[in-house]
Amino acid sequence: MNRLLFIVFIISSTLSAQVKISGKVVTLDNSPIEFAEVTLFSEANIPLKNSLTNEKGDFSIEHQAGTYKLEIRQFKEILHSNLITVNSDYDAGSITVNTTNVLENVVITKAKPVVERKIDRLVFNVENTISAAGGDAMDALRVTPGLQVRNDNITMVGRSTVRVLLDDKMLELGQEELANLLKSIPSDNIKSIEVITTPPAKYDAAGNSGLINIKLKRAKKDLTSLSLGTSYLRRTYDGEGAVTSNFMYNKDALSLTASLNYREGGETFKYRDVIHFPDELWNSNQVFQRDYKRGNGIVNIEYVITPKWTSGVQYITNFNHIDGLRAGNTVVNAYDTNAVVKNVLSDTHIDQKPNFHSVNLFNAFKLDTIGKKLTVNLDYFKYSNKDTRPYDGTIAEYNPDSLQYFRGINSNDQQTSNFSGKVDFDLPTKAINWSFGGKVTILRTENILSAFNSGLVTDPVTNMPEITNNSSYDEDIQAAYVSGSKKFADNFEVQFGLRLEATQTESFNANLAQAITNDYTKLFPTLNMVYTPKENTTLGLNYSRRIVRPNFAELNPNVTYINPFLTVEGNPFLRPFTVDNIEFSFGYKKLESKAYFVRENNAYNQIGFPDSDTYNVRLTNRNLFNINRYGISEIYIFDKFSWWNSYSTFDLNYLTSESTDPAAQAVDGYYVNFSTNNDFVLNKSKTVLFNVYFECMPVGTYGVNKLDLSSSTSVSLQYLLLNKDLRITLRGNNIFKTDNMRFNSTVSGVYRDSNYYTDTRLIQLSLNYKFGNKKLNVSRRETGNTDERARTGN
Repeated sequence: MNRLLFIVFIISSTLSAQVKISGKVVTLDNSPIEFAEVTLFSEANIPLKNSLTNEKGDFSIEHQAGTYKLEIRQFKEILHSNLITVNSDYDAGSITVNTTNVLENVVITKAKPVVERKIDRLVFNVENTISAAGGDAMDALRVTPGLQVRNDNITMVGRSTVRVLLDDKMLELGQEELANLLKSIPSDNIKSIEVITTPPAKYDAAGNSGLINIKLKRAKKDLTSLSLGTSYLRRTYDGEGAVTSNFMYNKDALSLTASLNYREGGETFKYRDVIHFPDELWNSNQVFQRDYKRGNGIVNIEYVITPKWTSGVQYITNFNHIDGLRAGNTVVNAYDTNAVVKNVLSDTHIDQKPNFHSVNLFNAFKLDTIGKKLTVNLDYFKYSNKDTRPYDGTIAEYNPDSLQYFRGINSNDQQTSNFSGKVDFDLPTKAINWSFGGKVTILRTENILSAFNSGLVTDPVTNMPEITNNSSYDEDIQAAYVSGSKKFADNFEVQFGLRLEATQTESFNANLAQAITNDYTKLFPTLNMVYTPKENTTLGLNYSRRIVRPNFAELNPNVTYINPFLTVEGNPFLRPFTVDNIEFSFGYKKLESKAYFVRENNAYNQIGFPDSDTYNVRLTNRNLFNINRYGISEIYIFDKFSWWNSYSTFDLNYLTSESTDPAAQAVDGYYVNFSTNNDFVLNKSKTVLFNVYFECMPVGTYGVNKLDLSSSTSVSLQYLLLNKDLRITLRGNNIFKTDNMRFNSTVSGVYRDSNYYTDTRLIQLSLNYKFGNKKLNVSRRETGNTDERARTGN
C-alpha cells in the first residue's frame, strides 16, 4: 500500500510539473516556415516529444520541467539546435533560421505566383512568366505591374520617377547610365522585382514614389549549375546579338554565383518637334542612330564561417561603348505666306565610354537564437565616362539667299566615386520586433569639361580651340533610423519607422568661380497598417515621406549646344524637394483596390524655355511646381485555370499643379493607364508556353506637358526541350508600333508639339541551355549599400 501511494505521488508530481514550450520559426526575412519539425531531446540525446509548425510558423510542446535540447528540422536538415532549461512555461520567441538548407534534396513542383502582395511592397516573380524571357532587365521592368518605362525613364504608373536597387543596393546612376546597366543584365538572371511603394526606414529616403529592388537568382543547395544562352533580335532598322552565361555553386559553407554577359547591336530613334513661334513655324526632325557594345559581370560569394557568422562579397562591373550620330533637319515656314524661309541641317556625333565598378563586403552575425542579428556592409563604387559630342551644320536662308555655317564640340570626362558604411541591428522582443541602424555616405564627382561653339559664321569652320572648365560636386549624408513591427492577435499588423538624414553638399564651377553649398537635416516617417477582418479580406493604410535630390548633370551650369538654336544646361541653384505619399487599400481574394494621394513640394522639372526674338530654345531645370495627385488603382490576379493565369492593372488619377513662374504654367488633368499580362500553357506536359502583354495610356499630364495616347502589345512563345533544360523563346515587342511618346506644352506663350519614337518594335529569338541538377533552395541574404549609386547624370 505504501508503495502504491509512493507511485501515485510521483506521477502526480510529474504531471503538476508539466510546462509549455512554444515559439515561432521564421526565415532571415521574417517569413514563417510551415511544417518544420520541432523536437525535444533529453540530455542523453533521446527524442522525447515533437511538433510541427503551422502556417504561421508557430509550435507548442508540453513536457515536464528540465534541461533539454531543442532541435528544429525540415526535410531531415537541421535548421536550429540549442540547450534550454525550463522551470515554467517557456516562450522561445522568433527563432530565425538560414533557409539555405531548408529544401535540400526536395523538388518543389508548385511555383510561386507571378505576383505577390506584402505589407509594404508588390513582388513580381520574373522567373515564373515568359513575358520578358530572353530580354534584359529593362524588358522585365516594362512588364512589371505598377511600373512604366518610357524613353528609358522608369516610373511608377501614375506617379513620378523611382530609385532602383540591385540586390538591395542602390544604383547611384543617372537615367542614361542606369538604362545602360539594366540593358546589360539578362532577364533570365532575375529572380524577382520588388515594387516598394512605402519603403521601410532602413532604406534611403531618396526616391520620389518609392523603390524598385531587382533580386538576382542565387545558387541552390548542393548545386553546380551552368546556364548558357544566346539571342538575336531585329528592330525596325537595326539588330542585336547577345551571349549570356550564369554559373552557380553551393556546397557546404560556400555559395558562389557568377554571370558574364555581352550584347552588341544598334538602335534608331526618331524625334519630331514642331514649335509655334509668333511669326514662324519651326518643324524639326531628328534621326538618332547609335551602335553599342555592352558588357556586364557579377560575382557573389558567401561563406558561412560559423553557424553564427556569415561573410560575403559582391562585385559588379559594367562596361559600354556607344557610337552614334544624330542627324537633324529643321524647316522654318513663315506664318503669313507659308513659304520656307530657312532650313537648318545639323549632325552631332556621339562617342561615350561609360564604365562602372562596385564592390560590397558584408558580414552578418547572429547574436542569439531568437532572431537578434547584426549586419555590417561596406560599399565602394567607381563610375567613369568619357563623353565626346562634336557637331556641325549649315543654315540656309531664302529671300534673300544666304548660307551660314556652325561647328562645335562638347566633351566631358566624368569621374565619380562613392563610399558608404552601414550597420543594421534586428532586435525582436515579445512586444515589438525592433530594427535600428545608421549609415554614412561620402560621394565625390569631378568633371573635366571642354567645349567650343563657333556660332553662325559665313565660312566653314576648320579650327576648334576648346575652352576647358572644371566642375565638382561633393555630397555627404549621415543617417540613422529606427523601425518596429507588431502583430496584434492574428488579424492586425503594424510596421512603423522614422529616419533622420543630414546632408551636406558643395558644388563648384570654375566659370562661376564660386562654391554653392547646402546643409539640411530632414525627418522621414513611414507607416504601414494591415487589418484582416475576415478570411480573404484586408484593409491597409500606408504613409511615407521621400526626398528627390538633383543629380550632377541637373546641377552643372555648363551649356551644351545641340545646335545654335537648342541648348541644354544645368541649374546650380536647384533644390531637393520632398514628396508625401498616402494610400488606402482594400483587398478581397485576388482583387486589390487603392485610393492614394501624392504631394510634391517645390518640385523641379526640365522645361524648354523658348525665346521668340532669337528663336532659341533653352532646356534647363527649375523648382517651379507644387503638385497634387489624387488617384485610384486596381490590380486583379486571375488563376482559376491551370492553363491560364494573368494579372491586370488599372490606374486613374487627377493631377493639379501650381507654378511659381507665369511663363511656365502647369497643366491640370487626368492620367489613365491599363495593362494586362497573360500566360498560357498550350499542352499537358507544360513544354509549350504562350504570353500576351498589352499596355495602354489613353491620356496623361505632368508639369507643363500634356501626354497623348500610346499603347504597346507584345507576345512570347516558348518551347521547352530535353527535360526542360533547353529553352527556345520567340518574342515580339510593340508589334503594332504604337508605343510612341507624344506630348505638347505651352511655355512663354509658345506652343510645342513633340512625337518621340524609340524603336521598341522588335522580334527576338533566344536559346538557353542549363547544365546541372535541380535541387532547390531559397538562399537569400540582404547585402549592403542598400542604398547608394544614383545621380551621376550625363
